[in-house]
Amino acid sequence: MTMELWSLVWGGVLLFILIALSANANVSAMGMGWGIGNRDVPATTTGWGARARRAYLNHLENLLIYAAIAIPAHLAGVSTELSILGAQIFIIARILYAIVYVAGLTVAGIRTICWLGGVIGYALIFVALLQNT
Repeated sequence: MTMELWSLVWGGVLLFILIALSANANVSAMGMGWGIGNRDVPATTTGWGARARRAYLNHLENLLIYAAIAIPAHLAGVSTELSILGAQIFIIARILYAIVYVAGLTVAGIRTICWLGGVIGYALIFVALLQNT
């Protein structure tokens, strides 16, 4: 399997981890009855739990964009040094983004820098796709 697809797989694993963190925080804040119930009352999670939810929603959006570029690249047989670099940058940046966001680190705009790294990653794959089709 190509690095582009492996990055998509690991992105899915990261999404699951972030959802699990968020769910754990919600149950901790709201109680097990809420967790196994219909959840008619929205969770009132704050702190790292709320950040985990926002991180997974952001990651879901970016993973969809990544998939919309990486899958066509794979289907077109595009796996170049540029696209591999893009895939590596994407997954590393997204992992760092998740850690930084959940931890609540805000020094020097680090979360935004990590987010931008992910965008650069899938942009490189897009460029490689355009160059090779």
